[in-house]
Amino acid sequence: MGELDKRVTIVTGAGRGIGFGIAKHLAAAGAIIIIAELNAETGASAAEQLRSNGYEATFVDTDVTDPESVQRLVDGVVERYGRIDILVNNAGAAEVGRTESMPVQDWYDQIDVMCNGVFLCLRAAGAVMIRQGAGVILNISSIAGLGAWPLRSAYDAAKAAVISLTENVGCEWARKGVRVVSVAPGVTRTNMLQQMVDDKVADLAQYEDRAPMGRVAEVEEIASAVQFLVSDRAKYITATTVSVDGGWTAWGNLPL
Repeated sequence: MGELDKRVTIVTGAGRGIGFGIAKHLAAAGAIIIIAELNAETGASAAEQLRSNGYEATFVDTDVTDPESVQRLVDGVVERYGRIDILVNNAGAAEVGRTESMPVQDWYDQIDVMCNGVFLCLRAAGAVMIRQGAGVILNISSIAGLGAWPLRSAYDAAKAAVISLTENVGCEWARKGVRVVSVAPGVTRTNMLQQMVDDKVADLAQYEDRAPMGRVAEVEEIASAVQFLVSDRAKYITATTVSVDGGWTAWGNLPL
């Protein structure tokens, strides 16, 4: 029996990367996992991988930017399990480019997924948790929401909004039995990072040199922090963001 035994857990954007890593980690701790993913192929595959390892997992085709899609997700989970114990808002989108030439749609898309999507999921699942008098919402932000990362203005703005939303709603719901927390990962070794390196948009060696620990994060390290924060071990932690960045943010504004 794990510390999250039978806790009904929704993880958005969990078809791959950090989201899948979180889903796998929480499943290993006993959680029942609902993978809410827009990409049906990766979402279904992720759920099947979890089930093949003996975990209880289902995939629900979800567009976090669509209020009706989000409500269907929440209603379906409640109908099947009777409750929602944990929501991990992980779904994301990223475009790199200069602000002065950024297509307006790129701005809209990133804000829609990572700001509006977090709000919609938080609101819908939070209403259930308030009725229950218990629940944890964990939002995935980024250290990019804590400072400037040039060429990523929309991404930074969305992640900063997630940090602010976490603080506001965490305080608002603190006496309703619902905790709201955030994790801000640093640069993390994912398929997306590797693609950026391959496309020469990112320099992995430069990131490793910049990090005080001399390396980027592994997905499992982000997932481990998430597990702690959604568990009862963190029951007095709410309305705050925990940076999992190997000291990157504290290191200061040194040149890369």
